[in-house]
Amino acid sequence: MNRRAISEHSKRSSPAISVPDDLTECDQWVLWRYERRNGTPTKVPYQAKCARTERKRASSTDPATWTTFEDALKIWLAEQNWYTGLGFVFSPGDPFCGIDLDDALDAQGNVKPWARGVVERFGDTYMEISPSGSGLKIWARGSAPGNLPGVSAGDGQIEIYDHARYFAVTGRAFRGAPQQIEDHAVDIRDLYARLTQSRKRDWKLQPLRGGRIPHGQQHNTLVSLAGTLRARRICDDAIEACLQSVNAHQCERPGSPEHISQIVRSSRGWGAMR
Repeated sequence: MNRRAISEHSKRSSPAISVPDDLTECDQWVLWRYERRNGTPTKVPYQAKCARTERKRASSTDPATWTTFEDALKIWLAEQNWYTGLGFVFSPGDPFCGIDLDDALDAQGNVKPWARGVVERFGDTYMEISPSGSGLKIWARGSAPGNLPGVSAGDGQIEIYDHARYFAVTGRAFRGAPQQIEDHAVDIRDLYARLTQSRKRDWKLQPLRGGRIPHGQQHNTLVSLAGTLRARRICDDAIEACLQSVNAHQCERPGSPEHISQIVRSSRGWGAMR
């Protein structure tokens, strides 16, 4: 089956799996299932094998145990009584970074206050609901100084990975998240720094009342916004109008119009680097 045929088959016979082509084009897919370790349910990765005698665990550091999206999906559709779902492995050879917001959603499916700032900052890139239904997983282009296991945030935690780990994939896009993965290199480094440098741990992950952008975050936010609009081939006048409006109406301490114009001018060369 080709990708389109498999996708259509998936919609008819199983929960829909729809993820960005950026991911399906990478041969970095595994299967996974829950297994108990020391009494705790753990997501264990497996190679995409169908026959019971061939079931072998996969490794997040061994590409030989990964496969294509099509092959992984085909086996999962045939073996849902054994495998729980699909998984995507982050590799040093790809441009992707994953952010895991554990226990970020309340019982009604709304983003908890501690996670709102992160969700809004990465709102233009692919984001999906985790298998538990209470967390969010975000894919973005960029890298972190290193993998970051769970760091407490509110009543949940944040994890950041760009290699040697995998994300369980549900295909349940959060609130119509776009089927594309955007560049957030600056935002990833900023978030990593805030979570690892004790002197910055007082950084508010959530926005201020009314969605206002806190002083100290506004430059990075406006730069990210300019890059996103530039990637969509929005013209200079429209980008500047948007940034000037956000600066004037949403920034805690609006910068000068000249500073905003400089951000727009600086963004002209970003298209070639993306």
